[in-house]
Amino acid sequence: MKVLNRKQILILLLVVLACVFSACGSKEGAKTKEGIASVESGDFEGAMALFEEASAKGEDPVYINRGIGLAHMGQNHYEEAVDAFKEALAADGSIPGDVDYDINYYVGVCYYKLGKFEDAKMRFDSVLDLKPKAVDAYVERGTVLLAMGNKEEAKADFDKAVELSPKNYGLSIDIYCILRDAGEEQEGDAFLQKAVESGDKKMPDYDRGRLYFYLEDYSNARDYLEKAKGAGNNSEELILLLGQCYENLNDRTYALTVYQSYLATGGSKAVYNQMGMCYAQSGDYESALNAFQTGLGLSDISFDRELRFNEIVTYEKLGDPIKAKELCTSFVQDYPMDEEGLREFQFLKTR
Repeated sequence: MKVLNRKQILILLLVVLACVFSACGSKEGAKTKEGIASVESGDFEGAMALFEEASAKGEDPVYINRGIGLAHMGQNHYEEAVDAFKEALAADGSIPGDVDYDINYYVGVCYYKLGKFEDAKMRFDSVLDLKPKAVDAYVERGTVLLAMGNKEEAKADFDKAVELSPKNYGLSIDIYCILRDAGEEQEGDAFLQKAVESGDKKMPDYDRGRLYFYLEDYSNARDYLEKAKGAGNNSEELILLLGQCYENLNDRTYALTVYQSYLATGGSKAVYNQMGMCYAQSGDYESALNAFQTGLGLSDISFDRELRFNEIVTYEKLGDPIKAKELCTSFVQDYPMDEEGLREFQFLKTR
Protein backbone atom coordinates (compact mmCIF):
# COMPACT_ATOMS: atom_id res chain seq x y z
CA MET A 1 0.00 0.00 0.00
CA LYS A 2 1.20 3.47 -0.83
CA VAL A 3 1.12 6.58 1.34
CA LEU A 4 3.19 9.74 1.19
CA ASN A 5 5.47 10.57 4.08
CA ARG A 6 5.61 14.11 5.39
CA LYS A 7 8.66 15.14 3.37
CA GLN A 8 7.09 13.91 0.14
CA ILE A 9 3.96 15.85 0.97
CA LEU A 10 6.09 18.93 1.64
CA ILE A 11 7.65 18.68 -1.83
CA LEU A 12 4.23 18.31 -3.44
CA LEU A 13 2.85 21.26 -1.51
CA LEU A 14 5.58 23.47 -2.95
CA VAL A 15 3.68 23.46 -6.23
CA VAL A 16 0.37 24.52 -4.74
CA LEU A 17 1.36 27.22 -2.27
CA ALA A 18 0.44 29.96 -4.68
CA CYS A 19 1.25 32.73 -2.21
CA VAL A 20 4.25 31.42 -0.29
CA PHE A 21 5.77 34.87 -0.61
CA SER A 22 3.91 38.08 -1.34
CA ALA A 23 4.38 37.61 -5.07
CA CYS A 24 0.82 36.85 -6.04
CA GLY A 25 -2.06 39.17 -6.24
CA SER A 26 -2.76 42.38 -8.05
CA LYS A 27 -0.98 41.60 -11.34
CA GLU A 28 -2.63 38.24 -11.88
CA GLY A 29 -5.38 38.25 -14.48
CA ALA A 30 -8.67 36.42 -14.02
CA LYS A 31 -7.70 33.36 -16.08
CA THR A 32 -4.29 33.19 -14.43
CA LYS A 33 -5.97 33.13 -11.02
CA GLU A 34 -8.27 30.34 -12.22
CA GLY A 35 -5.22 28.44 -13.42
CA ILE A 36 -3.51 28.79 -10.04
CA ALA A 37 -6.69 27.54 -8.35
CA SER A 38 -6.58 24.47 -10.61
CA VAL A 39 -2.94 23.89 -9.66
CA GLU A 40 -3.93 24.06 -5.99
CA SER A 41 -6.62 21.42 -6.55
CA GLY A 42 -4.23 19.14 -8.44
CA ASP A 43 -5.89 19.60 -11.84
CA PHE A 44 -2.67 20.32 -13.70
CA GLU A 45 -3.98 19.68 -17.22
CA GLY A 46 -6.94 21.98 -16.58
CA ALA A 47 -4.52 24.59 -15.25
CA MET A 48 -2.45 24.46 -18.44
CA ALA A 49 -5.56 25.08 -20.55
CA LEU A 50 -6.45 28.08 -18.40
CA PHE A 51 -2.94 29.52 -18.72
CA GLU A 52 -3.26 29.23 -22.50
CA GLU A 53 -6.49 31.23 -22.29
CA ALA A 54 -4.77 33.76 -20.05
CA SER A 55 -2.02 34.19 -22.64
CA ALA A 56 -4.57 34.66 -25.42
CA LYS A 57 -6.23 37.39 -23.35
CA GLY A 58 -2.92 39.20 -22.91
CA GLU A 59 -2.57 38.68 -19.19
CA ASP A 60 0.80 39.22 -17.50
CA PRO A 61 3.34 36.68 -18.89
CA VAL A 62 5.30 36.69 -15.63
CA TYR A 63 2.41 35.18 -13.69
CA ILE A 64 1.26 32.97 -16.56
CA ASN A 65 4.69 31.36 -16.92
CA ARG A 66 5.03 31.11 -13.17
CA GLY A 67 1.74 29.21 -13.10
CA ILE A 68 2.84 26.97 -15.98
CA GLY A 69 6.00 26.17 -14.04
CA LEU A 70 3.97 25.20 -10.98
CA ALA A 71 1.73 22.96 -13.08
CA HIS A 72 4.78 21.22 -14.55
CA MET A 73 6.19 20.72 -11.05
CA GLY A 74 2.97 19.07 -10.01
CA GLN A 75 3.46 16.54 -12.79
CA ASN A 76 7.16 15.97 -11.98
CA HIS A 77 8.16 17.68 -15.25
CA TYR A 78 11.03 19.58 -13.70
CA GLU A 79 12.98 20.48 -16.85
CA GLU A 80 9.84 21.99 -18.37
CA ALA A 81 9.12 23.78 -15.10
CA VAL A 82 12.58 25.38 -15.10
CA ASP A 83 12.07 26.57 -18.69
CA ALA A 84 8.72 28.16 -17.77
CA PHE A 85 10.15 29.83 -14.66
CA LYS A 86 13.05 31.24 -16.66
CA GLU A 87 10.56 32.70 -19.16
CA ALA A 88 8.74 34.29 -16.24
CA LEU A 89 11.96 35.82 -14.92
CA ALA A 90 12.92 37.10 -18.38
CA ALA A 91 9.53 38.80 -18.72
CA ASP A 92 9.82 40.57 -15.36
CA GLY A 93 12.53 43.07 -16.22
CA SER A 94 15.81 43.82 -14.49
CA ILE A 95 14.67 45.07 -11.07
CA PRO A 96 14.13 42.15 -8.65
CA GLY A 97 10.76 41.99 -6.94
CA ASP A 98 8.98 39.57 -4.65
CA VAL A 99 7.84 37.46 -7.57
CA ASP A 100 11.48 36.98 -8.64
CA TYR A 101 12.42 35.63 -5.21
CA ASP A 102 9.40 33.34 -5.33
CA ILE A 103 10.26 31.99 -8.80
CA ASN A 104 13.94 31.49 -7.98
CA TYR A 105 12.87 29.48 -4.95
CA TYR A 106 10.86 27.13 -7.16
CA VAL A 107 13.72 26.89 -9.67
CA GLY A 108 15.93 25.78 -6.80
CA VAL A 109 13.46 23.05 -5.87
CA CYS A 110 13.35 21.87 -9.50
CA TYR A 111 17.14 21.73 -9.74
CA TYR A 112 17.22 19.71 -6.52
CA LYS A 113 14.69 17.24 -7.92
CA LEU A 114 16.80 16.98 -11.10
CA GLY A 115 19.91 16.21 -9.06
CA LYS A 116 21.56 19.49 -10.07
CA PHE A 117 22.61 20.30 -6.54
CA GLU A 118 25.13 23.07 -7.27
CA ASP A 119 22.57 24.92 -9.39
CA ALA A 120 19.95 24.45 -6.69
CA LYS A 121 22.27 25.78 -3.99
CA MET A 122 23.07 28.86 -6.09
CA ARG A 123 19.36 29.65 -6.43
CA PHE A 124 18.75 29.37 -2.71
CA ASP A 125 21.89 31.43 -2.04
CA SER A 126 20.40 34.15 -4.23
CA VAL A 127 17.05 34.02 -2.44
CA LEU A 128 18.73 34.24 0.96
CA ASP A 129 20.99 37.09 -0.13
CA LEU A 130 17.87 39.12 -0.83
CA LYS A 131 15.60 37.62 1.84
CA PRO A 132 17.87 36.59 4.74
CA LYS A 133 14.88 35.55 6.86
CA ALA A 134 13.29 33.22 4.29
CA VAL A 135 12.77 30.16 6.49
CA ASP A 136 11.71 27.83 3.66
CA ALA A 137 14.83 28.71 1.66
CA TYR A 138 17.06 27.72 4.60
CA VAL A 139 15.25 24.39 4.82
CA GLU A 140 15.54 23.70 1.11
CA ARG A 141 19.19 24.80 0.95
CA GLY A 142 19.87 22.54 3.92
CA THR A 143 18.24 19.69 2.02
CA VAL A 144 20.50 20.36 -0.97
CA LEU A 145 23.61 20.59 1.21
CA LEU A 146 22.69 17.28 2.82
CA ALA A 147 22.40 15.68 -0.61
CA MET A 148 25.84 17.09 -1.45
CA GLY A 149 27.31 15.47 1.67
CA ASN A 150 27.81 18.76 3.55
CA LYS A 151 26.15 17.60 6.77
CA GLU A 152 27.47 20.35 9.05
CA GLU A 153 26.45 23.14 6.68
CA ALA A 154 23.06 21.51 6.26
CA LYS A 155 22.58 21.31 10.02
CA ALA A 156 23.52 25.01 10.32
CA ASP A 157 20.79 25.90 7.80
CA PHE A 158 18.22 23.75 9.62
CA ASP A 159 19.19 25.33 12.94
CA LYS A 160 18.85 28.79 11.40
CA ALA A 161 15.38 27.98 10.09
CA VAL A 162 14.26 26.89 13.56
CA GLU A 163 15.89 29.94 15.13
CA LEU A 164 13.84 32.16 12.82
CA SER A 165 10.61 30.28 13.52
CA PRO A 166 11.03 28.68 16.98
CA LYS A 167 7.36 27.90 17.61
CA ASN A 168 6.77 26.33 14.20
CA TYR A 169 6.93 22.72 15.37
CA GLY A 170 5.76 21.45 11.99
CA LEU A 171 9.03 22.86 10.66
CA SER A 172 10.99 20.67 13.08
CA ILE A 173 9.04 17.66 11.84
CA ASP A 174 9.77 18.55 8.22
CA ILE A 175 13.48 18.76 8.99
CA TYR A 176 13.33 15.44 10.82
CA CYS A 177 11.78 13.82 7.74
CA ILE A 178 14.46 15.32 5.50
CA LEU A 179 17.20 13.92 7.73
CA ARG A 180 15.48 10.54 8.03
CA ASP A 181 15.00 10.20 4.29
CA ALA A 182 18.69 11.03 3.80
CA GLY A 183 19.65 8.14 6.10
CA GLU A 184 20.36 10.43 9.06
CA GLU A 185 17.57 9.14 11.29
CA GLN A 186 19.61 9.45 14.49
CA GLU A 187 20.26 13.12 13.72
CA GLY A 188 16.57 13.55 12.95
CA ASP A 189 15.52 11.99 16.23
CA ALA A 190 17.90 14.30 18.10
CA PHE A 191 16.39 17.25 16.26
CA LEU A 192 12.87 16.27 17.32
CA GLN A 193 13.91 15.52 20.89
CA LYS A 194 15.45 18.97 21.10
CA ALA A 195 12.16 20.47 19.92
CA VAL A 196 10.26 18.56 22.61
CA GLU A 197 12.68 19.60 25.35
CA SER A 198 12.97 23.23 24.26
CA GLY A 199 9.25 23.73 23.93
CA ASP A 200 7.79 25.77 26.76
CA LYS A 201 4.90 24.69 28.94
CA LYS A 202 2.53 26.53 26.62
CA MET A 203 3.33 24.25 23.68
CA PRO A 204 -0.07 23.18 22.30
CA ASP A 205 -1.06 19.57 22.94
CA TYR A 206 -1.41 19.03 19.20
CA ASP A 207 2.20 20.07 18.56
CA ARG A 208 3.56 17.99 21.42
CA GLY A 209 1.50 15.05 20.22
CA ARG A 210 2.77 15.18 16.67
CA LEU A 211 6.37 15.55 17.83
CA TYR A 212 5.95 12.38 19.90
CA PHE A 213 4.34 10.67 16.90
CA TYR A 214 7.40 11.20 14.73
CA LEU A 215 9.59 10.08 17.63
CA GLU A 216 7.50 6.87 17.48
CA ASP A 217 6.37 7.33 21.09
CA TYR A 218 2.82 6.46 20.14
CA SER A 219 1.41 6.27 23.67
CA ASN A 220 2.40 9.84 24.50
CA ALA A 221 1.42 10.96 21.01
CA ARG A 222 -2.04 9.43 21.41
CA ASP A 223 -2.57 11.04 24.82
CA TYR A 224 -1.65 14.54 23.68
CA LEU A 225 -3.53 14.26 20.39
CA GLU A 226 -6.63 13.07 22.26
CA LYS A 227 -6.33 16.12 24.53
CA ALA A 228 -6.11 18.37 21.49
CA LYS A 229 -9.09 16.66 19.91
CA GLY A 230 -11.07 16.99 23.11
CA ALA A 231 -10.30 20.72 23.11
CA GLY A 232 -11.85 21.09 19.67
CA ASN A 233 -9.06 20.35 17.18
CA ASN A 234 -10.66 18.07 14.62
CA SER A 235 -8.27 18.79 11.76
CA GLU A 236 -7.53 16.26 9.06
CA GLU A 237 -3.87 15.98 10.05
CA LEU A 238 -4.71 15.37 13.70
CA ILE A 239 -7.14 12.61 12.73
CA LEU A 240 -4.57 10.96 10.47
CA LEU A 241 -1.91 11.04 13.20
CA LEU A 242 -4.28 9.91 15.95
CA GLY A 243 -5.61 7.03 13.88
CA GLN A 244 -2.09 5.89 13.04
CA CYS A 245 -1.19 6.04 16.74
CA TYR A 246 -3.91 3.48 17.43
CA GLU A 247 -2.78 1.41 14.44
CA ASN A 248 0.78 1.34 15.74
CA LEU A 249 -0.52 0.44 19.20
CA ASN A 250 -2.26 -2.57 17.59
CA ASP A 251 -5.76 -1.20 18.06
CA ARG A 252 -6.93 -1.03 14.43
CA THR A 253 -10.56 -1.33 15.48
CA TYR A 254 -10.42 1.96 17.34
CA ALA A 255 -8.30 3.52 14.59
CA LEU A 256 -11.12 2.74 12.16
CA THR A 257 -13.58 4.37 14.58
CA VAL A 258 -11.45 7.53 14.56
CA TYR A 259 -11.45 7.62 10.75
CA GLN A 260 -15.14 6.80 10.42
CA SER A 261 -16.21 9.43 12.95
CA TYR A 262 -14.28 12.08 11.06
CA LEU A 263 -15.65 11.01 7.69
CA ALA A 264 -19.20 11.14 9.04
CA THR A 265 -18.81 14.93 9.12
CA GLY A 266 -17.36 15.32 5.61
CA GLY A 267 -15.16 13.80 2.94
CA SER A 268 -11.37 13.55 2.98
CA LYS A 269 -9.35 11.68 0.40
CA ALA A 270 -6.37 11.39 2.74
CA VAL A 271 -8.50 9.89 5.53
CA TYR A 272 -10.25 7.48 3.15
CA ASN A 273 -6.80 6.40 1.95
CA GLN A 274 -5.52 5.79 5.47
CA MET A 275 -8.72 4.00 6.45
CA GLY A 276 -8.38 1.76 3.41
CA MET A 277 -4.83 0.87 4.38
CA CYS A 278 -5.98 0.13 7.91
CA TYR A 279 -8.64 -2.27 6.57
CA ALA A 280 -6.04 -3.86 4.30
CA GLN A 281 -3.65 -4.41 7.21
CA SER A 282 -6.52 -6.22 8.93
CA GLY A 283 -7.02 -8.42 5.86
CA ASP A 284 -10.42 -6.89 5.05
CA TYR A 285 -9.71 -6.11 1.38
CA GLU A 286 -13.36 -5.61 0.40
CA SER A 287 -13.71 -2.78 2.92
CA ALA A 288 -10.31 -1.44 1.88
CA LEU A 289 -11.40 -1.33 -1.76
CA ASN A 290 -14.62 0.44 -0.82
CA ALA A 291 -12.65 3.08 1.14
CA PHE A 292 -10.23 3.72 -1.74
CA GLN A 293 -13.03 3.95 -4.29
CA THR A 294 -15.13 6.22 -2.09
CA GLY A 295 -12.14 8.52 -1.76
CA LEU A 296 -11.67 8.52 -5.52
CA GLY A 297 -15.29 9.53 -5.89
CA LEU A 298 -14.73 12.84 -4.10
CA SER A 299 -14.56 15.88 -6.33
CA ASP A 300 -10.98 17.08 -5.77
CA ILE A 301 -8.09 15.10 -7.28
CA SER A 302 -5.33 15.98 -4.84
CA PHE A 303 -4.79 12.45 -3.48
CA ASP A 304 -5.78 10.40 -6.52
CA ARG A 305 -2.36 8.96 -7.24
CA GLU A 306 -2.15 7.23 -3.87
CA LEU A 307 -5.77 6.07 -3.91
CA ARG A 308 -5.48 4.70 -7.43
CA PHE A 309 -2.29 2.81 -6.65
CA ASN A 310 -3.80 1.30 -3.50
CA GLU A 311 -6.92 0.33 -5.46
CA ILE A 312 -4.70 -1.60 -7.90
CA VAL A 313 -2.90 -3.46 -5.11
CA THR A 314 -6.22 -4.27 -3.43
CA TYR A 315 -7.67 -5.84 -6.60
CA GLU A 316 -4.53 -7.96 -6.77
CA LYS A 317 -5.02 -9.02 -3.13
CA LEU A 318 -8.65 -9.88 -3.93
CA GLY A 319 -7.46 -12.27 -6.64
CA ASP A 320 -8.44 -10.15 -9.63
CA PRO A 321 -5.16 -9.54 -11.51
CA ILE A 322 -7.01 -8.73 -14.74
CA LYS A 323 -8.77 -5.73 -13.17
CA ALA A 324 -5.56 -4.75 -11.39
CA LYS A 325 -3.61 -4.84 -14.66
CA GLU A 326 -6.31 -2.80 -16.45
CA LEU A 327 -6.17 -0.10 -13.78
CA CYS A 328 -2.37 -0.19 -13.63
CA THR A 329 -2.10 0.31 -17.40
CA SER A 330 -4.07 3.53 -17.04
CA PHE A 331 -2.10 4.51 -13.93
CA VAL A 332 1.34 4.35 -15.60
CA GLN A 333 0.01 6.33 -18.54
CA ASP A 334 -1.11 9.10 -16.19
CA TYR A 335 1.93 8.87 -13.89
CA PRO A 336 4.84 7.66 -16.05
CA MET A 337 7.43 8.78 -13.47
CA ASP A 338 5.91 6.80 -10.59
CA GLU A 339 8.48 4.10 -9.80
CA GLU A 340 6.17 2.01 -7.61
CA GLY A 341 3.50 2.07 -10.30
CA LEU A 342 5.98 0.97 -12.95
CA ARG A 343 7.22 -1.90 -10.77
CA GLU A 344 3.65 -2.99 -10.10
CA PHE A 345 2.88 -2.85 -13.83
CA GLN A 346 5.89 -5.03 -14.65
CA PHE A 347 4.80 -7.51 -11.97
CA LEU A 348 1.20 -7.64 -13.18
CA LYS A 349 2.32 -8.30 -16.75
CA THR A 350 3.65 -11.64 -15.54
CA ARG A 351 0.35 -12.67 -13.96
